[in-house]
Amino acid sequence: MALFDFLKPSPRTVTILPAGVSFEVKPGQSVLEAGLSHGYAMPHSCTVGTCGSCKCKLAEGKIKELTDFAYVLEADELQSGIILTCQSALKSDVTLNIPNFELKQLHPPEDYDGKIIKTENLTHDTKKVTILLDRPIWFDAGQYVQLEVDEGLAARSYSFALPPAEDGCREIELFIRQVPGGEFTGMLFDGKLDSKNVKVHGPSGNFWLRDGKAPIICVGGGSGLAPIVSLLEQAAKSPLGRPCIMLFGARTQEDLYCLERIEEIAAKWDGAFTFVPVLSNEPEDSGWTGHTGFVNMAIEQVAAQYLSNETQVYLCGPPPMIDAVTDTVLKLGITPENIHADKFLDASHGLSRQN
Repeated sequence: MALFDFLKPSPRTVTILPAGVSFEVKPGQSVLEAGLSHGYAMPHSCTVGTCGSCKCKLAEGKIKELTDFAYVLEADELQSGIILTCQSALKSDVTLNIPNFELKQLHPPEDYDGKIIKTENLTHDTKKVTILLDRPIWFDAGQYVQLEVDEGLAARSYSFALPPAEDGCREIELFIRQVPGGEFTGMLFDGKLDSKNVKVHGPSGNFWLRDGKAPIICVGGGSGLAPIVSLLEQAAKSPLGRPCIMLFGARTQEDLYCLERIEEIAAKWDGAFTFVPVLSNEPEDSGWTGHTGFVNMAIEQVAAQYLSNETQVYLCGPPPMIDAVTDTVLKLGITPENIHADKFLDASHGLSRQN
């Protein structure tokens, strides 16, 4: 033993029930960071302690709060031992109760050097951005990466807009929507990030297609199309035999994009596939004959025959859309455990999870 090694803090162990999974957490690591590094599908979204997706119950042991939980958790949750894994380091071995923990191995996130090599306008406020990485990245369809540029800006997170490849992807595609007043997207849309070197961290996220034979309902809004397209393009490669309804909520016809790729998914899909764009702000005299209003209002009409407690629902987009659709599908009999959501947030929410 090296001199003073006995003074160094040693790793602690976390055990997750009811899954029965255990792994080490290094000194200074958060529980979430450690779990992801071991490839476990830890529930999470923002990773910075503001969304609450990673909350769980501390059953045994002691933790150190990296930030104050009171900003996110209610008083009754704090009193009952609820914690945030992304903001918890270990002071002892601990046992956590995470009922929604899924026994799925993920690709551990890593750090990559990247370069923006291409940008393409998809709509007036959405771009497809292609980044060349220093080495291939492996991920699950539906996951995201964090981007950081050397401009003193906080890291931003964006979903993969392409399916994974067996040999990994050296080039990745992202759909990035301009955020009014946003520093990062302002620079991007002004062309100041063209050919820019970026730091890339990932993959992250718990948004992927779950196993099963039940129908699939996907609802996307804005650049929330990215993970849905990634997920469905990957699924279309396999004979699933599962019917799929895909709804896309947009403001006007000018905000619709990726239509050719969606047509290709429909052509390859093994089973019934229906694409339903829903426009919330289309001029009455435009000649549009499709669905109008908010996207949640169309679900019962277009997917009635596929609604059951086994139907899986995948939601990607801004929080108001996610909340409205979640409320709607719960009333239509979808069970909470079959609703999988990825909220896209901007700086107004205090989060780095943006699309």
